[in-house]
Amino acid sequence: EILLGMDMVAARRCGPLRRLNLLELRRVLPGVLPASILLMCLAGAVSTAPLAPPFTQHSMVAGPLRLRGGIMWVGGGRQFNRTVDPDAGPEAAVDTFEPLRVRAEAHNRIKALKSRQGAKFQSSEVITLEEEEKFLIMPQKMVRAKSLSINIEAGTSFQKFVVQDMEFQQQRVGILYGTCDLAGNVRCEAVYEPPQEGDAEAYKVLEDPDFDRVDRVAALLGLRIVGSIFTARSRKCILSSQDIMLAARVQERVEKRMGYDAARACVSGAISHNETTGVVSFEAYQISDLCMDLYRRGYFKEPTNSNRGYARTSEDVLVERKPTSKVDTDFFLNSVAIQQHTSTVFGGREAHFPVENRPTTGQNALEVKHILKCHEEMPFQKRVSDFHLLLFLSSVLDGVETMPALCKAVVENGVVADRHRQAVEAIAALA
Repeated sequence: EILLGMDMVAARRCGPLRRLNLLELRRVLPGVLPASILLMCLAGAVSTAPLAPPFTQHSMVAGPLRLRGGIMWVGGGRQFNRTVDPDAGPEAAVDTFEPLRVRAEAHNRIKALKSRQGAKFQSSEVITLEEEEKFLIMPQKMVRAKSLSINIEAGTSFQKFVVQDMEFQQQRVGILYGTCDLAGNVRCEAVYEPPQEGDAEAYKVLEDPDFDRVDRVAALLGLRIVGSIFTARSRKCILSSQDIMLAARVQERVEKRMGYDAARACVSGAISHNETTGVVSFEAYQISDLCMDLYRRGYFKEPTNSNRGYARTSEDVLVERKPTSKVDTDFFLNSVAIQQHTSTVFGGREAHFPVENRPTTGQNALEVKHILKCHEEMPFQKRVSDFHLLLFLSSVLDGVETMPALCKAVVENGVVADRHRQAVEAIAALA
């Protein structure tokens, strides 16, 4: 045990290469050299080896490494072993995951006490721990997404359809596809509208059979999900419980597919209409880490009223230190600055391919022919530089060779091979 303990100390100071030599020495020479000689060798290695700089031997940490707001959590989320991230900014001093660690410690302590004393065991310590185990609802100061810049053509198309074409008689949802830099600046390039039903009161998202195909085409274009956008009628709250659940589902979807670092910058765009003044506002928000933790653990109940500004929980939580099962959604929100830009890939077009799953328009070969005709003076890669057109083509063209080649040409502004161009023109010829 002494040898093992000193060996681990030497390994941390000397690095993985020297650790391998010490382990080999212990494995190859058991019983050949007395323990005193091994201790002398080990002491010499420790004294002569140069000290490794701190936080460089990430490969020696057991379990996956998850970076959360300047704090590295070891153990894949099950253990909260706090270390310091040397690359984090000043905001890293805010430990947003401390409540999670406190609840986990309280839960483990209660479990240990009741395993020894019985399931019905009660004491002042257990009662105190049960209070600590409850969620303490409080606003989050750290905003992981710094800003949302949306492609003006994509945002205008979504807003115009709901405000002008549907006159707010059908609320809609869109999924934002784009990129995000390391500073948390989100850039939305396209809006995908999943299958949905809605009325003047609220939206309703349906099961999407094209879920995987849309993600694949977006990935070929260098894009991923960066959030959601929705419309809402005039109401007293900022985001309703239904909006909170939508944002949590989208973020969980990204987290499962791409990991926490990709999901932490997901944002929610809200387009609302003031019936008194007639003003249409566009705002962006991000839900807190605490909200996501409640959602993952199944604390939220499905909303019965889609426009209420509070969420109901299956168990009591603490709001201002008072137990309640009704939480104002404002506790879960952080405002995000909004900007706009013209997409270098999809922008500057005279005509646009119809958006999928809209009740008033359809996607077909005639629309493909129309788009190619309207942009016939452009190079072919520019003629097909339309996100919704590429999604339609992916449903009929080869996804192994043709679609990757088309998407690569669109992103890099390269020449499209004749066989791929002819495949697209063959679809247009069917009209």
